[in-house]
This record gives sequence, structure tokens and C-alpha cells, in this order.
Amino acid sequence: MLGYLIVLLLLLPFIDIYVLVVLAGEIGFLPALALIAATGIIGAFILKREGTQLLRRLQSSVTAQEVSRNLLEGLLLASGGLMLLSPGFITDLLGLLLVLRPTRERLTVKLSERLKQNSDYEVKTYSF
Repeated sequence: MLGYLIVLLLLLPFIDIYVLVVLAGEIGFLPALALIAATGIIGAFILKREGTQLLRRLQSSVTAQEVSRNLLEGLLLASGGLMLLSPGFITDLLGLLLVLRPTRERLTVKLSERLKQNSDYEVKTYSF
């Protein structure tokens, strides 16, 4: 699974450039450039709003499970922000999906369930 992810991450820039060239040939270079700039600006605005809300939730987290879930969500949000900085339509689409709250929360739940299943550690607490 990790091998496929690494290959996908290595191929993603080439696929993104190919899609950019094909789309620029269809709609023109300047409209394609404007579309990339618009998605970046809109994504940055959403990223700022969602990031401040996530920081507020992280500050008010009480249990360790809430903190870890919020940190995982923050990691996904940062990944989406990095993808929005990368020029290209596929990375912009993936970045927007990671920045938007409904898809990010669903992915956070799925990832936390998978991490919980694959983890082999046990946390013990003692009270005095």
C-alpha cells in the first residue's frame, strides 16, 4: 500500500502537467492560468478559515482522543494547503477536498479507525 502511494506521489506532478497542457490547449493558456490562480486564492481563503477553527478546537480539546483526532485533521489540512500551492488542476482538486471540512472529517474518521486497527500498542493509566 505504501509503495503504491509513493509511486502515485512521484507520478502526480507529471500527470498534473499533462492535464494542464491538455486543458490549456482546449481553453487557452491565459484562461487555464486564471483558473489555477482562482483555485489557489479560493483555497487559501478556505484554508485560513478552517485552520483558525481547527486551532480553536485543538485548544479546547480535553481528552487525548480529541487531541489526536484534531492533530490528524490538522495534518490533512496542512497537506491540502501544500497541494493548493502546487500549480495544477489535480493537486488543486485534491487540496480543496482536503481543505473542505466534510471530506476532511470523513477522511479523519476513516484514518483514525484504520490507525486504531493497525496499532499494536496499549495505553495504561494509573490513578493514585
